Amino acid sequence: MKKQLCLILALTAGSTLAADLPTLPSQKKASPHKLFLSSETNHYDFDTWKIDGGYSYNLFNKIDFYVGARINQSTSINESGFLSGVSYQVTPRVSVQSSLHSYQDDTKTLGNETMISAEVSSRMRLTDNLDLHATLEHQELQQEFEVGIGFRF
Repeated sequence: MKKQLCLILALTAGSTLAADLPTLPSQKKASPHKLFLSSETNHYDFDTWKIDGGYSYNLFNKIDFYVGARINQSTSINESGFLSGVSYQVTPRVSVQSSLHSYQDDTKTLGNETMISAEVSSRMRLTDNLDLHATLEHQELQQEFEVGIGFRF
C-alpha cells in the first residue's frame, strides 16, 4: 500500500513539475518576421490570376513594412514585377495597406517600359472565414476601384 501511495505521489508531483517549466525565449515574444502569399483573380479574364508573395517585417506595434513580387500571366498586360508597401492593423478586424508595384508594359503604345502603379486597399473581417475588401488602384493608363468579398480556408 505504501509503495502504491508513493508511486501516485511521485507521478502527480512529476506532472506538476513538468507543467511549471519556464517558457523558451522564442515562445515569449512573437517574431516580427512574416512570409505572405496571396492570390486574386482578374475580373476581366477568368483564367488570369495575380499571385503576390514576399516578406513582411513589423516596424511598430500595428505597422508592417513588406517587400515582395507579383506573378501574373495575363495576355493583355503583364503585371509581373516587384512590390513594396506598408500595412496598418487598425483593429483586430480592420486593416489598411498601401503598395507601390513595378511592372513591364508590353503594349505597343508605350513600348517595353517599366511602369509603377499605386494601390490602397482595406479589409474588414466579418467572420473567421469571410471578409469584405475594397481597393483603389492607379496605373499610368487606368484607374480602377474594386469592392469584393473574400473567403479564407
